Amino acid sequence: MVLSPRSYNEKTSLALFCPITSRVKGYPFEVSLPGAGPITGVILTDQIKSLDWRARRIRFASQVPSRVLGEVLAKLAVLLDQDSS
Repeated sequence: MVLSPRSYNEKTSLALFCPITSRVKGYPFEVSLPGAGPITGVILTDQIKSLDWRARRIRFASQVPSRVLGEVLAKLAVLLDQDSS
């Protein structure tokens, strides 16, 4: 899941990501993706990565529902010691 804004991504060729895995382990910082979408599994909000999306030929797959985005941002706020409200 891409976290950084498009303007940053295009200017630097880098982007901040939370990886997605199909191996659900029930960790507190996992956020489940809806089963009906094109990508299933969980977002690992505690494993933020910076990647060169052009070199990896990363392409847009789908947009997460607002509920999922809100949950990801709340968990990131906890990790960054920010108020999640």
